[in-house]
Amino acid sequence: MTRSILITGASRGIGRAVALHFAKQGSDLHLLGRDEAALAAIAEEAAAAGGKAHLHPASVTDRVALRAAAGCIPHLDAIVAAAGISGVTPVDADGDEVDEAFDAILQTDLTGCWNTVRAFAPRLGTGGRIVLVSSVLGRFGVPGYGAYCAAKHGLLGLTKALALELIPKGIYVNAVAPGWVDTDMAQVGIRAMAQGMDISEAEARHQAESVVPVQRFFRPEEIAHGIAWLLDPANTMQVGQCLNLDGGVVQV
Repeated sequence: MTRSILITGASRGIGRAVALHFAKQGSDLHLLGRDEAALAAIAEEAAAAGGKAHLHPASVTDRVALRAAAGCIPHLDAIVAAAGISGVTPVDADGDEVDEAFDAILQTDLTGCWNTVRAFAPRLGTGGRIVLVSSVLGRFGVPGYGAYCAAKHGLLGLTKALALELIPKGIYVNAVAPGWVDTDMAQVGIRAMAQGMDISEAEARHQAESVVPVQRFFRPEEIAHGIAWLLDPANTMQVGQCLNLDGGVVQV
């Protein structure tokens, strides 16, 4: 049976990998993101892989645009909220720029997931699945990343609340917490780490990998496999859970 899946942040990184993963299964994909040209490119890849893609150029911070997009979708089987941004937000920084960055990260990474569920959850029926993409930084703090840590921690609380609220309707809500993943966002983080420590980017990456028990970064496709497991209709026991996809950094 063809499944209808909404993916936010679908133009790159984890969202793109999830789209291509389900395209290979012949899924009916609704791709939402801010970069229309990038979405169109992913749609072509999805079609070549055997899927069908519908484009919804919009930001998860735009509630009006999200409601309009939802109005074009008669039914969904799953929602993957992968849209997110990052950045350094040191609490002792001068000027208003860091406050603006803090607000933008919270609005996209946390409120954006709320907006997504608000707009699209009514399109889910019994057996529907929602996965919110948190982060290993939703499990512990990192100096200078107050906004990102706050947003990703907040997503875990949102997951637990929504899971209990929606399970009576037969809708399963869970989260994933990826560690270091080879994406554009990770490269920006490594660059900032290198600059802050006055070392090369290669050295910064080596240090980052050294704290991961499996000693490496992960491919977005690997994260997509974890998300797909949570979306599997046969998976009926995960409710309000967070699946760690970090190579052993967090052990529970």
